[in-house]
Amino acid sequence: MTKTACQSEIETQAKYWLWRIEQGLSQQERQAFVAWVNQDNKHHASLRKYSRSLTTTKLLAEFNGLFPLERKTTNKAKTFISQISLAASVVFFGIITSEVFFNNSFSQLFQKSSMPVVYQQFSTKLGEQASFSLPDGSLVQLNTNSLLTISFSDGHRQLNLIKGEALFDVAKDKSRPFSVSSGQQSFTALGTIFNVQKNDNDHLELIVTEGRVLIADSNESLPALTRKIAYSTQQEDDNIIVAGEKSVIFNNTQLPISKVSSEILSQELAWQKGMLIFDGEELSDALREINRYSDVRLIIEDKNLANIKVSGYFKTGDFQNLLESLTYNFNLNYKEIGNNTIAINKASDEGLSASRSL
Repeated sequence: MTKTACQSEIETQAKYWLWRIEQGLSQQERQAFVAWVNQDNKHHASLRKYSRSLTTTKLLAEFNGLFPLERKTTNKAKTFISQISLAASVVFFGIITSEVFFNNSFSQLFQKSSMPVVYQQFSTKLGEQASFSLPDGSLVQLNTNSLLTISFSDGHRQLNLIKGEALFDVAKDKSRPFSVSSGQQSFTALGTIFNVQKNDNDHLELIVTEGRVLIADSNESLPALTRKIAYSTQQEDDNIIVAGEKSVIFNNTQLPISKVSSEILSQELAWQKGMLIFDGEELSDALREINRYSDVRLIIEDKNLANIKVSGYFKTGDFQNLLESLTYNFNLNYKEIGNNTIAINKASDEGLSASRSL
């Protein structure tokens, strides 16, 4: 690994920790954070570099004394700080083990010897899709314009879908929950294949194709989350989504769970094969989905066209065939209007149908 790449990785880890601190660290995460910042002075420097907001500065102040925030420290000060850091780590570990001690059914989670926390970042560009194998053997398929970070320890497999969409095929490991956080929600696999789509900060979609997924708050502590997993045997629980179900969370409110037919499931997950399938969607919604896969924007200038129902198959990124299909089947015209934007308008009143195929 080159020096530049190494520094880039450290900065990515620092940004991740600053984000988690703003969200609120669990006790185990606090311990991992203390260990990370004391590994290398470069970790301290990266935190200082990216903690420019008043909010993160105040939150980091909670750790004052756990690691040096100032560049200049004497050898005595460094020794003193290191001693405090070690003592604080022991205190945090004591808090964790005390809580686990009083919850014997979960003590096995912490019986393994400590292992380094694994941090990684995966991303795709506009129109790009990619598959990755995670350190535990789980598989992830990322859709267009997506960003995913992972933080694996010996007690928890924690991921954060910062933007975009991903399918997770989770390797079973009862001793280490597999949780995907996105916004204020957390999705924990119970031996599962599931898909998470983050449309924006207020709109999440979860589809489960195999097994079950527990929906919880992203700030849930590991012991509390483990308790919920242990007691999640009742499938009628609204927070448990099972295979063939879809959950939509809008403005942090979970909407009623819906059953998903095999046809709808194939349509929702067609992106994995580089395809988009439409079956009665309005033209405006279809174009919004298509726009996710390219920096070329398709817009409707004539608002009367927005409600036209469309159906058909579309290969992601194949704009030319799409435009020709709109021209032929819907009697529409299109033109480039600059800034990578194509405007769609009605050509004439003849031949326009309320529902046609692409």
